[in-house]
Amino acid sequence: MAEIDDYRKKIDEIDKEITRLFEERMDVVIKVGEYKKQNNLPVFNKAREDEVIAKNIEYLNNKDYAEGLKDFFINIMNIAKDFEDKKLVEDARTKTECRSESGDDKSNIKVGFYGVAGSFSEEAMIKHFGKKDDAKAYDEFEDVFLAVKNGEIDYGVLPIENSSTGAISQVYDLLYKYGFYIVGEECIKIDQNLIGIQGTKLDNVKEVYSHPQGFEQSTDFLKGYNCWKRIPFHSTADSVKLVSDLQDMSKVAIASKRAADIYNLSIIKENINNRSENSTRFIVISKELELNKDCDKVSVVFSLEHKAGTLYKLLRHFAENNINMMKIESRPMEKGAWKYFLYVDFEGNLEEEQVKKALNLIEQSSAYFKLIGGYRKYTH
Repeated sequence: MAEIDDYRKKIDEIDKEITRLFEERMDVVIKVGEYKKQNNLPVFNKAREDEVIAKNIEYLNNKDYAEGLKDFFINIMNIAKDFEDKKLVEDARTKTECRSESGDDKSNIKVGFYGVAGSFSEEAMIKHFGKKDDAKAYDEFEDVFLAVKNGEIDYGVLPIENSSTGAISQVYDLLYKYGFYIVGEECIKIDQNLIGIQGTKLDNVKEVYSHPQGFEQSTDFLKGYNCWKRIPFHSTADSVKLVSDLQDMSKVAIASKRAADIYNLSIIKENINNRSENSTRFIVISKELELNKDCDKVSVVFSLEHKAGTLYKLLRHFAENNINMMKIESRPMEKGAWKYFLYVDFEGNLEEEQVKKALNLIEQSSAYFKLIGGYRKYTH
């Protein structure tokens, strides 16, 4: 008995040291998590995890323990990831509650949008935040992200998807590049119109200006006027402003009636978009994740290893947890040919148990994973 008691005493001493080292490791994990948050890095990095496991297996004197050590590190890293994920959500909840308790409202925040006065993005901004005379306008999608990054604005509003032409790929790529969160969305019905200065007739037109999306949404109408030179511009509303500045009957723009009214121009031909039901979804971006009980939509991005069945195995977590997947969008990675990021939107709240369970399983099944946001989906 004395011998087994000695063994148990030795194990107790080792366990005590393991506990001390576990606590020390978790303290470092918190610091790593803060660094990742400040630098917009994902919680999960499979390449790093594989490297940690392989390196520590090399340290083993008895390689018979290799599989057990691998499982040990997988478990301890899953514990760390779960802790980081929970902290991210708890911090978001705390900050959202603090803003609410301190009386922060939409009138005190700094907001920016893509385009100029009269743009569809401005319309989405007004729908979400109310009219803001101090809202800032930006010429390029990336300018909005840079403004959020540099603290010029708290929130940015820009388009991400059109019902006729699909995803706006550049915005998805910028979400990944800057690591920002989606904290809201709006849907705006888009009616494209041919706009010119007073007195302009179709026979006068030689050049037409618009954002590429404006052209793409109006291809059926434009087929009848192949002689017109199509000139892409920053945004549809920017195009109207240019036509107003030029005061030339040979130059027209494709944009909204609201933009025409703002710049005192005439509608030459209304509703020229291909589809009568033409809408664009706009997102509200922020550096900080936000969370509240009204959130009913979640967005994530992940990548998969090139192995048979990986996508099926991952997507089944949605079905098994009774979660409705609303959209999936793929974007190529910058590094590695034929490798893709998958952006997924689904219904749910980050506080719901089935959502927590599904996200945990998806994260474990992914080569790369990042939560993009939990927010309230648009209402018609």
